[in-house]
Amino acid sequence: MKKFIFLGLMFLSLTTFAQQTGKADLKNDEQAIRSISKNWLELTKKHDAAACAALFAEDGVSYGTNEEPSVGPAAIQKHITLEQGQNPKESIDWSTERVDVSASGDMAVEYGKYSATGLGPNGTDSDMGKYVTVYRKVNGIWKVSADIGTSTKPVAASKK
Repeated sequence: MKKFIFLGLMFLSLTTFAQQTGKADLKNDEQAIRSISKNWLELTKKHDAAACAALFAEDGVSYGTNEEPSVGPAAIQKHITLEQGQNPKESIDWSTERVDVSASGDMAVEYGKYSATGLGPNGTDSDMGKYVTVYRKVNGIWKVSADIGTSTKPVAASKK
């Protein structure tokens, strides 16, 4: 009888541990997404278009403003390089506000805000806004599946 009680307690302990471990993995996944985002920001500040594009899945999509989306790392790298050429004095910053990781631990969504100065050929424009980035695990590695931002900067009043 004592043997059955002992085995039952062991089973209960292992089940509880497994459930807690699953929760800890989601927290680790959230931290991994935050770390990827920080690394991405540093790569952006270094104007490393190739490394930024490599963060995307093979079918990853980057949605720009007033243009067709870029699909796949090669197209995304080309787009980033073009943007850097059009904004040589750009200084960008962003911060993660929230990360939601799916219960299965294979999808995550990052929400945040950004600000950019030094935009345009003369570096006199600026912008600010919000972004959403969707991540998915590809062969155990977090990759960007989709990224989109939207400006929250008020539109300047037209001159009459």
